[in-house]
Amino acid sequence: MTDRRKLVMTVEDAPNLRRLIAYNLKQAGYDTLEAESGEAAFRMLGTQSPDLILLDIRMPGWDGFAFLEQLRHLQRAAATPVIMLTAMSASLDIERALRLGAVDYLVKPFDPALMLTKVAAIFRGNIPVTTGPQRGKDRRLFHRGPILNATLDPLPGGTGLDVSEGGIAFTTNRVMRFGEIVLLQCPELFAQIGLESTRLRVRVVRVEVPEKGPRRVGAVFIGLTEHDRAAIRRYALYGARPRDLKVEFIAGRR
Repeated sequence: MTDRRKLVMTVEDAPNLRRLIAYNLKQAGYDTLEAESGEAAFRMLGTQSPDLILLDIRMPGWDGFAFLEQLRHLQRAAATPVIMLTAMSASLDIERALRLGAVDYLVKPFDPALMLTKVAAIFRGNIPVTTGPQRGKDRRLFHRGPILNATLDPLPGGTGLDVSEGGIAFTTNRVMRFGEIVLLQCPELFAQIGLESTRLRVRVVRVEVPEKGPRRVGAVFIGLTEHDRAAIRRYALYGARPRDLKVEFIAGRR
């Protein structure tokens, strides 16, 4: 018996973008629902039970924040994870969305492959890494740039391992849990990558606890600016070891 295909709802008032998101989701093996407004999505939730919601903020009628507030009162859908897909990148908007229950935040314009990485992380619970290219329509290839001689100080502490377009891996003695939102405030690392931000938010999607030694943590970026996204991409492709790049596959598994 095969597992049921995951159902993803897209709430977006721009029809071309809504169709583009749905197309990429279907290509990755998901079933889709489309709603042009928060009110329309809320009505659909009376009879449909999506596994994940991709939500815009700026929409006529209910905006994304109003939808999140209403979602908490809908018993059958209150626990449905929500990823924001929006052009609003201000830290106050990100904080408000996360406070209202969103689990991740992706700023437009976004790379569809990165969106699918975040969707997979929600469904499968972590992002294990295997070396070498993988085959299959649901496989996404990412380069990873090693973090050299940069500790994650002052926050969250620990040692950086590598960076990809989707996220960061690091070790730490701090106790972390799946789904936790972590603030990165690491001037030395940010300078190494070439970021303009002084802090970034990430969502923990993998925690490995060995018998001895620090925990290994994997986390996905939340709400990157276009500048920082481009800087991370350049670093992953051409960073510390441009002649020794290693293609790795990032997927998730619950």
